[in-house]
Amino acid sequence: MLKSALFPFAAAVAAVAFTPSARADGQALLPIPAQVREILDARCVMCHGEIIDGEAEIREDLEMTTDEKLAETLSDAQTMLEMIRDDEMPQEARLSFRLRRNAEMRARLDQIIEDYEANDEKAVLMAWLEAALGKSE
Repeated sequence: MLKSALFPFAAAVAAVAFTPSARADGQALLPIPAQVREILDARCVMCHGEIIDGEAEIREDLEMTTDEKLAETLSDAQTMLEMIRDDEMPQEARLSFRLRRNAEMRARLDQIIEDYEANDEKAVLMAWLEAALGKSE
């Protein structure tokens, strides 16, 4: 009797757990469209995976160099959406301590932010994230 009473509950939980909108990890974002990959490569990889002076620059333990690395290291896609929506990334991005004193790196980050805003890349990223997470905000 208990088994038959739990079956509908277990089925409902399974249905929610395996729907695309319920998935909030990096896997929910795959496959990454070419236009989004271009933005990630041009605007995000500098701080999330690029090799600079022989050392990988990986902020917040998030690597975006490939679709696979993004899926592997992104634990919460909803947080990524919120950071982009709230203009925390890349607008408030800061260089790591080892790069802060490098004028070339500071100028490069400033250019990344300027180009991101000029090209309205936020809209592209938000559309991708909302579609992948099954939201429309």
